[in-house]
Amino acid sequence: MITVTMPDERVLHHFPEAATLAVLDAALAAAESALRAEHPTVDDLPFDPDHDVASSLLTANLVLSRVAELCDLLHLYSAAVRRAVRGGCAPHDDGLF
Repeated sequence: MITVTMPDERVLHHFPEAATLAVLDAALAAAESALRAEHPTVDDLPFDPDHDVASSLLTANLVLSRVAELCDLLHLYSAAVRRAVRGGCAPHDDGLF
């Protein structure tokens, strides 16, 4: 089950967009889970001329690579926000914001 952990109130005070980005992070996790369930071999695509790859599988692979990129960007933004409000925020945990 995907859960959305809302940012600390002190973070939200300075960066209200953090709530929306936390929802986006959860939505990306849900999309990744759904695509991996539908396409269990998505990480094992043969990228050579001897293999035909279904367009849905190829597209799922591309979407998952973008999901990973977006998750990385969200975590970078989260770290920047924590640094910006470090003086008043709770200690860092593994979640966003």
